Amino acid sequence: MISKKACWSLLAALLLAVIPQAASSKDRLDTLVLNRIFNYRASIDSTIEGYRTQAYLKFRVKTNRRNATLLCVPHLYTIARSNQKSHLGESYLTLTFHESEPTESEVHARTSTIHRHRTVIPDVYGYLTPHIYQTTLLSDHLYSPFHIRNKRYYKYTVKQVFGTNANVEFRPRVKNTQAVRGSAIVDIETGRIIRCTLLGEFDMVAFEINITMGTEGLSSLLPTSCTLKTKFSFLGNQLRGIYEARYGDMPLTENTLVEGIQARELIDSLRPMPLTSVEKDIYAEYDSLRRSSITDTTSVREKNFVKDFLWDVIGDNLLNRIKGRFDNDRGYYRISPIINPLYLSYSHRKGLTYRLTARAGYVFNENSDLYVRTKIGYSFKLNHTYFDIPITYTFDDRNNGKMMLSWRNDELQASSTVLDQLKKKHGNTFDWDTLALDYFKHSRLVFTLQYDLNPHVGLKTGILFNRWRSVDKEDFKALGKPTFYKSTALCEELTLRPLGWRGPIVTIDYERTLNGVTKDNMDYERWEFDCSYLKHLQCLRSLSLRAGFGFYTTGTKDTYFLDFNNFREDNIPGGWNDEWSGDFELLHRNWYNSSHYYVRANATYESPLLLLSWIPLIGTITENERIYVSALHLSQIKYYIELGYGFTNRLLSMGIFTGYEEFKHFSIGLRFDFRLFDRW
Repeated sequence: MISKKACWSLLAALLLAVIPQAASSKDRLDTLVLNRIFNYRASIDSTIEGYRTQAYLKFRVKTNRRNATLLCVPHLYTIARSNQKSHLGESYLTLTFHESEPTESEVHARTSTIHRHRTVIPDVYGYLTPHIYQTTLLSDHLYSPFHIRNKRYYKYTVKQVFGTNANVEFRPRVKNTQAVRGSAIVDIETGRIIRCTLLGEFDMVAFEINITMGTEGLSSLLPTSCTLKTKFSFLGNQLRGIYEARYGDMPLTENTLVEGIQARELIDSLRPMPLTSVEKDIYAEYDSLRRSSITDTTSVREKNFVKDFLWDVIGDNLLNRIKGRFDNDRGYYRISPIINPLYLSYSHRKGLTYRLTARAGYVFNENSDLYVRTKIGYSFKLNHTYFDIPITYTFDDRNNGKMMLSWRNDELQASSTVLDQLKKKHGNTFDWDTLALDYFKHSRLVFTLQYDLNPHVGLKTGILFNRWRSVDKEDFKALGKPTFYKSTALCEELTLRPLGWRGPIVTIDYERTLNGVTKDNMDYERWEFDCSYLKHLQCLRSLSLRAGFGFYTTGTKDTYFLDFNNFREDNIPGGWNDEWSGDFELLHRNWYNSSHYYVRANATYESPLLLLSWIPLIGTITENERIYVSALHLSQIKYYIELGYGFTNRLLSMGIFTGYEEFKHFSIGLRFDFRLFDRW
């Protein structure tokens, strides 16, 4: 007879033998399923590049809470003013999918209960066509948990197995706005995702996406249906939305855009699923309000003026972006809000700056277009207005053939050479410290023509007109000196791309005044050499490198102005993601025009998960982080080093910088740009 103690010992031995085996078996199953998911895209020979399909989209948005601040949110201006709390919209369109670019859409019919048949937060429509097998679910954000490069950001668990399918759950290792959580039903034999649920929060929108994928071949890489639930909260406002999409071969009866009541009648014949009773009630309420406004003839003149002009025209255009298309979508225009505090930026040197941008373009054909961009900025610290207007006509896009006219006006520029010449001539006759002879308002007009001989070599030639006006004209008149200076020069540029457009870019610039040809009293020659390289790394990381030098070889005996192309102050900041220029944040503006030569180097490393992302709460809203290293050598400053760290979240981009001048003088400064709703 076996004792009780012996029985317990035998049971313990059996458990110790079985549990490790079960755990080991589960680990092998988890690894097997994950590897097949990661390798599934490679098993499909077809490419989605250029794949076209019809789509039916429907959205329903309900305003739970709202106040006056909702007027300033892009695309929600009409929602803030509407008498309805719930809105409904439908559209029928053709989608063109790309491997690494955003999905293109061609809208055939569109209707909604929102004024002018607008949509709500149009950027969320990208969530209805996620690329789950690529590194990012959308074009430039949200790590996909189904790509092997992002495996290090997620923890995976196979929770349940039923037949040939498995339920895989995933969650971020570090809570960050670039990561999602959720689950997926997977075919164990192939690794094909049958359906999945993704939850996360990005750019102030909390979302839940339920996706059903195709069954085989190319269709298994794309969704057949998608349901998106969103929640937007901002300063006491709260909106909830449900977006639904169905994809597949549906009849196409119209090739031109149809809107309003006609679009609703057309969509009624194309709708792949019936409207719910709630959705029918929303349409009925909208139709009732619309009929009431038409039949009510009392105070028509006053109502139309207040509603159609003051609210719809002035209010909407002042607080929100102005954009539109014309001539069958061949032309477009976009203007940033005229009055919006979110377009303020701050830096240690420039103080607060308000900026306004406007873009317009027209496409003549696939190889030719016209593009105009206006940048206007006002510095409150300097009490100065700047603007830059480049106009570009592309006559041969395949070979980068362009004609460009650029006008940049009223830059504050210092010129010590003018003051030096006056001191040499007049000696100690005047108290130079009391005279404002350093600063000039500089404007320049440039006309250039460029063309690429091949993908590796490009040429540019043009003519440059410079004008300088003294800030304090009376002091110059008292000394018998002109208050206006000008120069005309020829400019040439050679561009070398040894590895093509994705490799480093080397430019050689040459500028020479037309001395003797024009009546200008300046004579100079300038050379500049520059090399820049933007390397896109895996998982939304990037490395930006820039190095270069420039120098003047000749100068007039009387006076001249130092003005480099690649070493200048950006007076109208456009945000770090707008144009990476390797700017020196703490360098005083006078140094840009004080040395006959410069040698500079800049490097920036960017990653969504760097330092702040690992801090609880703060890391959940951090989108990107950057480290800056810059170095400079001038005739007056032998060594200047600048270090910086910056981050970007839903509200702003902020950076702190430290500068070291010849390892003796230390300075520290801050820069931030508001970017709330910048993606909207």
